[in-house]
Amino acid sequence: MSRALALTLATTLFAALTFAHAVVQPPESTTGQTQQYTLRVPNEKQVLTTTIQLAFPAELNVLAVNENAAWKLSLTRDASGKIVSATWTGALAPSADVQFTFSATNPANPATVEWKVIQTFQDGSRSEWTGPEGSRTPASRTRIIAPVK
Repeated sequence: MSRALALTLATTLFAALTFAHAVVQPPESTTGQTQQYTLRVPNEKQVLTTTIQLAFPAELNVLAVNENAAWKLSLTRDASGKIVSATWTGALAPSADVQFTFSATNPANPATVEWKVIQTFQDGSRSEWTGPEGSRTPASRTRIIAPVK
């Protein structure tokens, strides 16, 4: 194999791994702002995705999680009533993706928050998008920055 072809294949594989995971958008937001976020989850396996669980970063105050007609939503709250996670149950076909939206108030101070997602498949296997940056299963991250003055 030529060096150029090997480099092209490596770059393509890296790009596929970089974008082929559960991601929360936007990647950057402002301190203290109420932000609408979108979780996008692709199904990269050849069996249905049946459950998607998102743990909300403790630094945020989740205000609302929007319903998705094709998925059943279940929220988990802590003792004070704060929403700490959402679980969607449904059916996501292979090679398809689904999006869920929610709104939250960002922390008052700059931070980088992690969105930990666990994707469960019909065969019982799981993809845990909870790892560090650069890993094969990274958690999505959002930088919360101070407003530009």
